[in-house]
Amino acid sequence: MRKVINQMKHSTKRGLRIASAAAVAAIALGTLSGCAGSSGSKTFTVWWYSGEDTAQYKAWTAALEEFKTAHPDITVNFEFKTWEQIEKSGNSILDSDKAPDLSEWNKGNGTAGAASGAGLLTNLNDYAKKYGWDTTLPASAQAVGRYTDGIMGQGDLYGVPTYGEYVGYFVNDDILSANGIDKASLTSNAAFEAAMDKLVAAGVTPITAADYMLVHLAYNMTLNKADQDWVNAYQFFTAPVDFNDEQFTDSSTTLQRWVQKGYIASSASGATADDAVAGFTNGTSPFMPGGTWLDGTVAGAAKFNWSKMLAPGNPVSTGSAGNVWVIPAKGHNADLAAEFINLTLQPKYQDMMANDGGLPLLANIDNVTDPTTLKTLPLFNELVANNGLGFY
Repeated sequence: MRKVINQMKHSTKRGLRIASAAAVAAIALGTLSGCAGSSGSKTFTVWWYSGEDTAQYKAWTAALEEFKTAHPDITVNFEFKTWEQIEKSGNSILDSDKAPDLSEWNKGNGTAGAASGAGLLTNLNDYAKKYGWDTTLPASAQAVGRYTDGIMGQGDLYGVPTYGEYVGYFVNDDILSANGIDKASLTSNAAFEAAMDKLVAAGVTPITAADYMLVHLAYNMTLNKADQDWVNAYQFFTAPVDFNDEQFTDSSTTLQRWVQKGYIASSASGATADDAVAGFTNGTSPFMPGGTWLDGTVAGAAKFNWSKMLAPGNPVSTGSAGNVWVIPAKGHNADLAAEFINLTLQPKYQDMMANDGGLPLLANIDNVTDPTTLKTLPLFNELVANNGLGFY
């Protein structure tokens, strides 16, 4: 279970291109040119905590080498931190003379929100205009970096994401084929339930899920009847939330119905997420609700044909951009920090991230060859392009 939680922390040709060639060019115009980044301290300190096995680490490390070459007069000091260090001691570090010039930071009200509200982060609005982040990064992705009085979702930009994640379904295509079910026909919740009825009749438990997966499953059920206004009210406190509304009521009754009809094993409540993953990769059930942080695990263990799909009929799905780059207010090289952020958003490094199994925000799908990424990135692009991220 610890492995799965850590994967969540460090979190993934019909896909829509998020950035057009013109948009990518807009970002590129400012890269490594015209920046005042060489002023100030001659040491540039950058932190991140995405581990060595992540696509982010590999892409950012390569970008940092290019950055060093472009600034031979600057000593670049990279320090690897842990998620726990940032979570537990983040604000006290930011409010000290030990603050870095740039750091990966945890998104959310209690982390980046609290830091921005306390005046510990640099407002990035001007840099966003300079480099084009305000237009090239999709609005639903920018939401994790925008805060008003510490509340995520809207307002000034304090953090810049470079990757994302979402929760959909992992699908055992062989089981569906053996039972005469066409995944392409599962375009609504009703069609999905009809397919699961067919599976139950054949003695197959349709869904394997446990632990946090059940929370994500229930939230996706809630989002089945939601729109972005509902999401904004629930996630960003833009309006009062009625917990007895159609969305919550339908989610509750749907989950109960699915358990009663045998769509989900009754033993799920006593199992772990690792048990559920094993049940899927062993070929027990054809569907597993799961996040993109499980892509590599499934790809390495499944011995059958598998694919992915979004929750059928959902206009919005569980997911968001990932954690964010922030520029501490007490750092000494804000211009250099912004320049490096922009470098990590360049096609070269976004495509690199995708081909290492990551889920970048601005990758060109035509340049992606990684088979696992090709299963998951088009769905994420679809969500982002349609403003369909429902967060968590």
